[in-house]
Amino acid sequence: MKTAGEITVALVDPIWVGHHPMYFTQFTASFLRCGARVIGLCPDPQAAARNLGETGGNRVHFAHLPTGKRSFFNGRFEGDPARTFGRWKRAADQLAMAEAECGWQADFVYFPYLDSYLRFLPFPQVPDSILQRPWSGLYLRNHHHGEATSIKKSLRLLAKGDAILRSKLCLGIGVLDERFIPEMKSLTRKPVIAYPDVTEGGVSSTPYPLALEIQRKANGRTIVGIIGLERRKGLLTLLRTAELARKATLPFYFACAGSIHLGEYPDTERAEIEKTLHGIASGEIENVHLDPSAGRIREEGDFNFLFSCFHIAWAAYEDFQGSSGTLSKAALFEIPCIATAGECIGQRVESYRMGLTVREATPDQALAALPRIAGRIDWNGDALLPKYETYRADHSLERLDSILADLVASVAASTAVR
Repeated sequence: MKTAGEITVALVDPIWVGHHPMYFTQFTASFLRCGARVIGLCPDPQAAARNLGETGGNRVHFAHLPTGKRSFFNGRFEGDPARTFGRWKRAADQLAMAEAECGWQADFVYFPYLDSYLRFLPFPQVPDSILQRPWSGLYLRNHHHGEATSIKKSLRLLAKGDAILRSKLCLGIGVLDERFIPEMKSLTRKPVIAYPDVTEGGVSSTPYPLALEIQRKANGRTIVGIIGLERRKGLLTLLRTAELARKATLPFYFACAGSIHLGEYPDTERAEIEKTLHGIASGEIENVHLDPSAGRIREEGDFNFLFSCFHIAWAAYEDFQGSSGTLSKAALFEIPCIATAGECIGQRVESYRMGLTVREATPDQALAALPRIAGRIDWNGDALLPKYETYRADHSLERLDSILADLVASVAASTAVR
């Protein structure tokens, strides 16, 4: 039997956009804190090393993994059997090369974005025959498990490839959205664990200029903020809420920061955004900050500095079922949220009393909620009394470390009987 300090984990992610680099760093650092060595396979090993800094020492080895190509079905990173099978094969091949380079033998493989290794490949034998070692991963898009039993759901489960999770070598699955754990356990016959949606703390030591600009423009008004202007985050509803607030002369300022990809918006919505931009430029609209040329906020410290300046965090997502780091940021800085009711984000906001929920895409409801959130009262007029500390504990690095330490310990124990 090996000790935890003798276990080597292979961390594998073929995608390097959005939150993927952050998650990769978090899992690498957590496995290292658990005492394991890490072979990290990703599209940009140099960036992974920079992100980790000096934390790894001589207990981590990063190697290149080709970027996962998008599906020919719908343009997503996951979605067709040929590419899914190819990813398993590339992961095994690149891992063998990395093992030869560093001289370590991986005891266990972990996929921080398991989705890319599932779609349209419902065959448990695939990882058993290709990896030939224990594995686990974090499954993000698991919301089909919440559907009512039907032929359509059965077909969807087949297409999603979830049967691959019955692999004899799969040690269990992690999820960020805890609502469907019983259904997943029943299907996979494996442990399914709710993982924390961990965020990075710390603000930049020097004031972030954009935050100062927004505070100046707000001029004492309550700042309702959103960072990252994807359509699913409800930007259009926020802009429409801002218009209602302006007409009612309510003291709210709406800060829209981060990158926007106008191509994901239909023509009518893009025209609405352009109209808002013209209004801001002309001075007609003075309660909105929106700059499409600003781009992504690259430094986490700057992101946090700006977020900490919000009085209310916008989490009113649309057509989105999953977890969001917005709530982790809000709990970190103890900022109340406005959220869409009914899905993971809304249920957490209600459960932890971290703000108020409204129906999806309802600017009038959002406008009615904002003064109450600003006053820290719920729809009944009672004090919100948010459970920020509890949320931080439930979504902490310490909890992630505990979950991964249990995985490492189970791998160490299994080496005695292999």
